[in-house]
Amino acid sequence: MRRHRILAGLFLATVSVVAINQAHAADDSVTVEEVKELKARLRQLEQRLDAQAKEQKKINAYQVAPGVGPGPISKGGVPVAYEPPPPWDKKWHLNGITITPGGFLAMEGVWRSRDQGADIGDQPFGSIPFANSQLAHTNELRFSARQSRVSALVEGPVNSSTLISGYGELDFLGAANSANSNESNSYNPRIRNLYLTVDWNDIGLHLLGGQSWSLATLQGKGISPRNEVIPATIDAQYVAGFTWARQPGIRLTKEFGNDFWVAASAEMSQTPNCPGGLVVPPPSTGIVPPTAFATNGVGLAITCDQVSAGGGLLNQYTTYSLNHVPDIIAKAAWEPTIADRKMHFEAFGMYTDVYDRVSNAVGPFAAATVGSFNSNRDTTGWGAGGGFIIPVVPKFIDIQGSALVGRGIERYGSSQLTEVVANPDGSLDALPEAMFLAGATLHATPQLDIYAYGGGEKILSPQIFANSTAPGYGNPALANNSGCYIEFGTCSGVTKDAWELTAGLWDKVYEGSFGSLRVGLQYAYIQRELYPGFLTTAPLLPNLGTPKTNENTVSASLRYYPFDAPPPAPPLIAKY
Repeated sequence: MRRHRILAGLFLATVSVVAINQAHAADDSVTVEEVKELKARLRQLEQRLDAQAKEQKKINAYQVAPGVGPGPISKGGVPVAYEPPPPWDKKWHLNGITITPGGFLAMEGVWRSRDQGADIGDQPFGSIPFANSQLAHTNELRFSARQSRVSALVEGPVNSSTLISGYGELDFLGAANSANSNESNSYNPRIRNLYLTVDWNDIGLHLLGGQSWSLATLQGKGISPRNEVIPATIDAQYVAGFTWARQPGIRLTKEFGNDFWVAASAEMSQTPNCPGGLVVPPPSTGIVPPTAFATNGVGLAITCDQVSAGGGLLNQYTTYSLNHVPDIIAKAAWEPTIADRKMHFEAFGMYTDVYDRVSNAVGPFAAATVGSFNSNRDTTGWGAGGGFIIPVVPKFIDIQGSALVGRGIERYGSSQLTEVVANPDGSLDALPEAMFLAGATLHATPQLDIYAYGGGEKILSPQIFANSTAPGYGNPALANNSGCYIEFGTCSGVTKDAWELTAGLWDKVYEGSFGSLRVGLQYAYIQRELYPGFLTTAPLLPNLGTPKTNENTVSASLRYYPFDAPPPAPPLIAKY
């Protein structure tokens, strides 16, 4: 109001001056130029008043009224609605390069019915303790901020059709002595993703090199980085049956139009739980003379991993398998539109190689004295799998599914079951295995998502070698399961399968210019089952042939995302 009164007064003064000047033009000799000068000064005053009014508005918006506390109020001291600042660009722009920060700060907790000695990520589900362990009789509670995450995407557009990018994502879930290359390449600081990409969008060709989600992981849009469909769980080990790995590799992807993609990758191989040691083949194999077998205990020494001695920048507290061929994965993805719904289907194949050294031995790893059987052995593993995502009700209900079956592929499952065993001839046998995962997500409101998953992993058949002391896998004659349900009892069976049902929610309690604040809650039921074993108390306990154990977990999370999520790979806009 004050501003308006000032302007009105100036306007009247100007009009009066003009009128007087016109009435006495002959006497005062007032020119037109003088009138123009007065109008120019009036405009300058108006601009100054506008600037002062904007500054005063900022001051008023953050005044503190007595008894009201900090907050925006009007000039008269009466609280008014908060006006957020205008949106700002949460990116850095440096000489043509764009840097997009990301990540979140987390405070999380988990309660387990059986103690696993684990942080916010469960132990691999194939290692849940049985009642013979003291830990199986105790609960476990953990608070943790270690799943907090930092990330950054760096993009450099070379020209209108070529983009070079780099993406890095770290969390704090690594522990130095447990760092390994089994599934997530968990070194310190714990690298989740660290890769570069080159996108030639005019020809629909995309190159990725570095550590990333494996090509075997379910995708959500074509075959492109940062579009992987990861279970929404708080549990950092995700869900039993989920097919995944994060490991170094190189990948090439080709688009065909807007709905079909093919890709191939070479990724770092690894063979966890390698069964090195000594096996004694049966005399009928002819590998060693029967007399030597009978009298000297001639066996075969198997070496399929090595312990780092601290050199070579590897972890000296874990083992690394012998590998000389990468895992090769090829995938195709198709995204048709059916009934106004954009669906995603994909299928892939996998080739793996397991590798060991076999040597003659007399007794436990003595020098070779019988015949000549020293050689390297290669065993082929393979896998075939696929997945889908279907928006049953667009933007309201999505369903998904994935599966993988093959030999020697269990490293790609969250349960981390055994992958290979030793044959009587010393070579490695890739176990037949399968895994699957099904899930649904309900977008109840723009702020609330509710999810549920069910999945499992199973070794499809035991490996039993007749007339041999090669242990095989799941041989009931070699597993004493009589004490699986007795504290300090004997329970030497091996895992047959692991299953999980889990459900949870994520609620965005705040989302705006200052990021988003999310609250999560999750419940999971996990079951582990062993292969049958012999029972020393079979007449009294006839049903203990296939022992089972389970785990109940409740997890909660509070996460603050100060930045937007990193954008996915560039739009797939190939031209033909």
